Amino acid sequence: MLSRELFWGIELGWVTYLLGALVIVILGYLYYFKVVRWRHGQEEKTSINWKNQSLQLIRNMISQRLLDDQKAWGITHIFVFYGFIILFLGTCTLMIDSHLSHFLFGNTFVIFKIILNTAGLLAIIGIVLLFLRRYVFKTANGDNNLKTLLSLVLPFLVLVTGFLVEGSRIAINTGDNYWWQFWAFPVYPVVKLLEPLGPATSSTVHALSWWTHMFISFLTITALAWTKLSHIALVPLNLFHQALQAPGRLRKIELSEDYFGTENLSGFTKTQLISIDACVSAGRCEINCPAFNSGKPLSPRTIMEKMQKISDSEATLVGDVISEEELWACTTCGACQQKCPVLSNPVEKIIDLRRYQVMALGNMPQTWQGALMSLQRRGHPWNAATRSRLDWAKGLDVPVAAEKKQFDVLFWVGCTGALVDRNIKVSQAIVKLLQYSGVDFAILGTEESCTGHMARRAGDEYLYQEMAEKNCSVLKQYNYNTIITACPHCYHTLKNEYGLTNVQVLSHAVYLRELIDKGLLKLKTEGLSENTTYHDPCYYGRINGIYEQPREICELAGATLIENEKSREQSFCCGGGGGGIWLDDKPGSRIFETRAKQLLENNKIEIIATACPFCITMLETGISNLEAGNVKVKDIAELLANQLQES
Repeated sequence: MLSRELFWGIELGWVTYLLGALVIVILGYLYYFKVVRWRHGQEEKTSINWKNQSLQLIRNMISQRLLDDQKAWGITHIFVFYGFIILFLGTCTLMIDSHLSHFLFGNTFVIFKIILNTAGLLAIIGIVLLFLRRYVFKTANGDNNLKTLLSLVLPFLVLVTGFLVEGSRIAINTGDNYWWQFWAFPVYPVVKLLEPLGPATSSTVHALSWWTHMFISFLTITALAWTKLSHIALVPLNLFHQALQAPGRLRKIELSEDYFGTENLSGFTKTQLISIDACVSAGRCEINCPAFNSGKPLSPRTIMEKMQKISDSEATLVGDVISEEELWACTTCGACQQKCPVLSNPVEKIIDLRRYQVMALGNMPQTWQGALMSLQRRGHPWNAATRSRLDWAKGLDVPVAAEKKQFDVLFWVGCTGALVDRNIKVSQAIVKLLQYSGVDFAILGTEESCTGHMARRAGDEYLYQEMAEKNCSVLKQYNYNTIITACPHCYHTLKNEYGLTNVQVLSHAVYLRELIDKGLLKLKTEGLSENTTYHDPCYYGRINGIYEQPREICELAGATLIENEKSREQSFCCGGGGGGIWLDDKPGSRIFETRAKQLLENNKIEIIATACPFCITMLETGISNLEAGNVKVKDIAELLANQLQES
């Protein structure tokens, strides 16, 4: 009856148990140094939600996030991943069968081996394809060093020698195993090759291949600590810790004399250090980074790789390892976080490094100094602004919270919406829509101050916390149910970082769409039908998942919507976030020009619609520089306001 004895044909097979124990000790010793490095990190301020984080980890592992993009290569990784998972479970099953209860015989054994052989064959195919991608097609990212090569070669040799062991075992007695040869399809060529050589030769090949297989298997296990195969252990650990991390949301920081940002690796938290080590250099962060794709020196992948190679946890990072130009180039758009298959999140590391530069050293781009100084003194970043926060509303009969006290909706205007001429038009359009709908609303007026979103992402955590505390104190003085805003950066901060309770924070896109659904905004049935493409603001789309409502508003306003290739989840940042709007970019590395070119690829476009004051500013500048002045940039509120029926 078909079955398999554990050490069939092998003398001293029990020695492998001793070797296995030694390998586990070596692996533990190698990982000890990684753990020591992690323990140098800062303590976390959040507790672990074991149930929810474990469930999300399982979902991420099963779904294999690599399939989000680059599906062809993602499938090859799935072949390898699930192939080895099945083979590992098969090995565990074989140990149970050999030492506890013998149940693998007859048809059960045949089915068992068919599953394992199929898994092994798919894993070999996957490894071969990944090898071709890296070394023949050369489309893979990361260094092609010895450790990377061994990460492919060692698992491949484990599988090949495993099949050689099985084939030679069958070839020793092909008569008794004749029926089984058909089902052992991956090793059938080995059987046919060895069969003419006789049982003695097959036995020698079997013994040699068995010991070779065991040696390479043990070597591969130790490689989990010193090659790219370490991601097998580190990625699940990182996915567990990052499982519930909300996109774009920064962790709470308690400033003290001991902490003003991150100067070296020991300034990161323990989970951040794990995520640095978990980076697999997939390069999807780099492929989708607007700074990298606009010719700036920033590569999120390179930053993570540089920090991986540092052995001294106290070594200064910025200047010695990471250049200042890399640090300031990030727009915090979140593309790297969204696209990373292992959730390594380079953005939060960049912001932590910025904190030390700004708060501890006072080091920042010169153009940021004026903006941050204006935030401190005037409550907004526009140091050249001569308007007050209420000038834009003159003659519009806009109610102010201090006079009204109780109302249904608070319209958070934002610094740019109140002080910058172009964006004042958007604020006025929103007021027109609210008044038309009969909404009971008010604004804070002179009591409103910047949310501190940009200051925080520029690295000035102290200024952010100061402004947040001030704003929260003002917000608590009035009775209202909903806050709406036309600034995605204000929206994200109010909704996700201020910790406001008993109040709903909505983007103007979502709120205006609700007013249309309720029949409060009545629109003309005939529009201008202008060819329009919608640019997704990062902090509406990628960070907070607001994709549909702005597009629906464009179409309801009569626009003929044409989707750009870089839209929705694939959208490209305008370059204004993370303090980018304050940078004096050099020609050839301007993100807003790169984005404007993308949006103008279709020469039929007449309007670029968006829903962010920074996007409007950056895209209008880009269009002007490209001398495409016939194309207009409009906020979705402006499109709606022009389509209102006469009341």
